Amino acid sequence: MPTNYIYRMDHDTGLAPNIKYGICTLCGCKKTSIEKWAKKGSWIIGIGGNNTGKPNQVIYVMEVEDNPPYSKFTKRFPGKSRYLKGRCKLKAPVLISRKFYYFGENAFRLPNNLKHIIIHQHGCKRVSEEDIAKLRKHVLFITERRGYGIYGSPNNSKRKILMKCRRKLKLLPESLTLKKC
Repeated sequence: MPTNYIYRMDHDTGLAPNIKYGICTLCGCKKTSIEKWAKKGSWIIGIGGNNTGKPNQVIYVMEVEDNPPYSKFTKRFPGKSRYLKGRCKLKAPVLISRKFYYFGENAFRLPNNLKHIIIHQHGCKRVSEEDIAKLRKHVLFITERRGYGIYGSPNNSKRKILMKCRRKLKLLPESLTLKKC
């Protein structure tokens, strides 16, 4: 039986997880992480950390369909894999899912009967099948049974960060870079 995991996300920029082309992928490009441990049928839950603007809220949930090494992922999904070019080693595992719920800026708080699964520090931990069943039931309620898919945009996209900086500082030129914020 596959093992399920929850981890605390540092940011939500659209890179990891990446939800383009109707496929959710996760590749932190590390050799010892969820990407290495998760197998087909594992459920992965991304919980917002402080830098996401959605601390302790569910950013996304995915059921792993496959976890090929990056070298095979690029051959199978040449267009999709462009976002990882130059970032990953050939053997780095990539988690792939078409069964995912991505909430991003519309992240939600877990109900009281699931708050115990939240991880409060960097890293990950295992989640029981019973808790995954409860979470899936709650997600179906939240999505009004519309099914898998995208229910929000990345919360920390460069564009959103730039707009937030401009609103804070008011009179900045269009050429403002993120580093100046």
